[in-house]
Amino acid sequence: MQVRIEKQPKSTLKLSISVPSANVKEEYEKAFEEVVKNAELPGFRKGMAPKDMVKQKTDVSKLYGEVINNLLQKYYTQALKENLVMPVSNPRVEIKEFDLEKDFEFTAVLAVKPEVEVGEFRAEIKSNYEKKIDVAKKENEEKLKKGETLSDTHIHLHTNDVIDALLNNSKVEISDLLIDEETEKMMSRLVDQAQSIGLSLDQYLKAQNKTADQLKDEYKKIAENNIKSEFILDKLIKDERIEITDKEVEDMIKASGVPDAEEKLNNTTEKWYIKNILEKNKLITKLMEEMEGENHHDH
Repeated sequence: MQVRIEKQPKSTLKLSISVPSANVKEEYEKAFEEVVKNAELPGFRKGMAPKDMVKQKTDVSKLYGEVINNLLQKYYTQALKENLVMPVSNPRVEIKEFDLEKDFEFTAVLAVKPEVEVGEFRAEIKSNYEKKIDVAKKENEEKLKKGETLSDTHIHLHTNDVIDALLNNSKVEISDLLIDEETEKMMSRLVDQAQSIGLSLDQYLKAQNKTADQLKDEYKKIAENNIKSEFILDKLIKDERIEITDKEVEDMIKASGVPDAEEKLNNTTEKWYIKNILEKNKLITKLMEEMEGENHHDH
């Protein structure tokens, strides 16, 4: 197998993979053996019909389809392993042609983890916080004039204040593949939600006074920001040395009161996912408390 890797813009790679025809034939023989084993032709016990007879009855395009799928899965995975490529999206695969006598060539375009540069976001969180304090002060001054009771002056930051500051002060280029994948997910979720209340997508769009393209563009923007903030937060979790213990993960699972808590405790993916959420929450809380604590001492 030969692999050529080309870097494309925005954290995207293109793998061109070539599989020798000998391996293609081998895969074809394997798939055909399966067909023979399961063939039920009149006058023969299952799997006992002569190969030539089975061949005549076989839907070649279906068999080739299976061979292609097997080749793609086997050699795409192998190419990733051998070249230490860690994709963060599904690949977009294109096949040149399929011929048993020729090498099998295909390309796979995939998204990889982007480089993240985090800038001076703390200054922006601080100015957001100070603006909130100013607004609250003004409101209280107005209330004083009218003789109304004053509101609590302890102002809290919101998660969005932190996320927006991070997005505005970081550089990260996300692959279009990832954004498209996330946008598609959001669109299909929307279709499901609309259907659950008996609306078609067209009816929903009419009600919102939008075209499908407008909605898709909006979702694209949201998807891009969501993915960006995920990567930025992941980098900051490392930079700020945020750590979550296994015990915290277990406590969270137990406290959530879900019926299958025991299963979740034994599921590595599930635990990793919950750990990741807890790390992000801990990081955001830390950044908010830093700001609020600092300002608390100032007043």
